[in-house]
Amino acid sequence: MQLVLIVGAILVPILMFVLRQRSVAAVFDLLAALSVLLANIAAGLAVLEIKQENTEFTTHVHEIFMDPLFLATSGYIGVYSVYRLLVATSRTWQTKRA
Repeated sequence: MQLVLIVGAILVPILMFVLRQRSVAAVFDLLAALSVLLANIAAGLAVLEIKQENTEFTTHVHEIFMDPLFLATSGYIGVYSVYRLLVATSRTWQTKRA
């Protein structure tokens, strides 16, 4: 499972970079915006629950990392970040060549 995560974290951003036509890039951007929004909502709800139960100083705080919504959205944000760095690096290299 660890190998799948590592290889996926490397290959998925590269695949996104290869597929970065305008319409597909817009979908990647929209998914990233939704992922940030949903991850923030999941984190906010977890913080609210923790504050309501007064369990700030227990391991209950770490339950956010078990939330499938938080894991999926933050995982996409990580992959998307690497993709955007590849795009920025590509543009920098193209500018230096010109």
